[in-house]
Amino acid sequence: MNLKWNGFRREVAEYLIENQISENEFRFLGIYEWQNVYGRVLERFIDSSYAKTCGLHWSNIENGFRRGMDSIIEFGCFNEGSWQWMKKLPEIVNCDKVYLFLEDDERQDTKYWIAECSPSVIWLIVNDTYGIGDYYITDKKFNWMITENHHEYVHIIGNGLERSAIEKICIKYHMPVF
Repeated sequence: MNLKWNGFRREVAEYLIENQISENEFRFLGIYEWQNVYGRVLERFIDSSYAKTCGLHWSNIENGFRRGMDSIIEFGCFNEGSWQWMKKLPEIVNCDKVYLFLEDDERQDTKYWIAECSPSVIWLIVNDTYGIGDYYITDKKFNWMITENHHEYVHIIGNGLERSAIEKICIKYHMPVF
């Protein structure tokens, strides 16, 4: 793992080493890879006029999702332990690799560090590292996106995920699904 970075990205890299998370399970995208992935997410999930002015930031609060998106599910993570739904993420997404966008909350401007990773390590990264603002998860075909904002609301948009599986997991943690 390359530790040449400072701040948030370095913290995540150190966390990966300390917790023996392999590069096969979590890999930050390179400069040419992340730009393509970021552009595809904006194109697929974010309203075009909104994306031009605000990018991905605030899209999950100010109704910046693209109109006509299939299946929108929302729930709040306000109960103690409600974040544990993320441990069940592999059951929800049912794929080996996803893209994870981590918003660097320590910066004044909005910066995303994008990784290709196993869904099973996401809850570790999100819950055990500091400085993460909002985060976004999408499959590698950009069929769906899961995001949690800093107000602890989760949005699931797109298609290809089983609503019943999501509801079953959320009910276990007493989270109302809207």
